[in-house]
Amino acid sequence: MNSKSRRDVIRYGRILKCVLLVVLFAFLAIVYSRENAKDVSMDKIEAQLIKKTNIEKLQKQKPRDLVQFIGLDANNYEAVLYYKSKEALSVDEVLVIKVKNKSDVKAVKDAVEKRITSQIEAFDNYGPEQVKELKNAIVTSRGKYVFYGVAKGSRQV
Repeated sequence: MNSKSRRDVIRYGRILKCVLLVVLFAFLAIVYSRENAKDVSMDKIEAQLIKKTNIEKLQKQKPRDLVQFIGLDANNYEAVLYYKSKEALSVDEVLVIKVKNKSDVKAVKDAVEKRITSQIEAFDNYGPEQVKELKNAIVTSRGKYVFYGVAKGSRQV
């Protein structure tokens, strides 16, 4: 191998490394940007839910209802939006919580998962439709926001 072709191989290797580094940084930027969510007020979120969903069929809950049904104290969070069905035999719920610290996201998700599990146990013997809805519940987070939703066809939303 002559010195010119060896130089070309080294140059090609350096160019390839640079290209891969750029791709890696771009990938990391995309991944980490998806973990963060814009700082959106709960009023704007609620307005969009009212505009784009049938949330008006649900009843907006008070902070004490969050403690009763989910086991979370609204005072521990920056903002909370909680809607629940007016009907006793319905499991439809929507919960959006903006935590003060990202480290609180896991505790909120754990409380929501506990709620889902207890609801499944409660409806297991007589509410197959409710159990199906609960098994299709959406629990997700983005940045400091946690979203929980249960409704017919919630996976399609």
